[in-house]
Amino acid sequence: MGRSDNEQEQEVVERLQQHMKVLDDAFEPTSIPSLGSLEAQVRERRQIRRRSNWIEMICFWLVGLLAITFGVLFLVSAPALYLSIQALGTAVALILAVIWAGRRRKEIRHE
Repeated sequence: MGRSDNEQEQEVVERLQQHMKVLDDAFEPTSIPSLGSLEAQVRERRQIRRRSNWIEMICFWLVGLLAITFGVLFLVSAPALYLSIQALGTAVALILAVIWAGRRRKEIRHE
C-alpha cells in the first residue's frame, strides 16, 4: 500500500513538472534590468524632477513679485481704497475663524 501511494505521488510530481515545463516554454522569460540601467533611470528622473521644481519655484517667485508690485501700485494710487480692502479682508477672515471655531466646539460637545 505504501508503495502504490509512493508511485502515485511520483506520478503526480512528474505530471506537475511536465506542466510547469509547458508553462515555462509558453511564457517568455522576463528580462531583469541591470543595476546600471536602473541607476541611470533614477538619475534621469531626479534631473527631470529637479528641473520642474526650479521652474515651479521661479514661477512662484514671479507671481509673488507681480502681486507685491500690483499691491504697491494700488497703495500708491488709491491708499484709502487699498486700506479699506485690507480691513475688509481681515474682518471677513476673523468672522470666518470665529464661526469655524464655534462649529468645532459644538461638534466636540456632541461627541
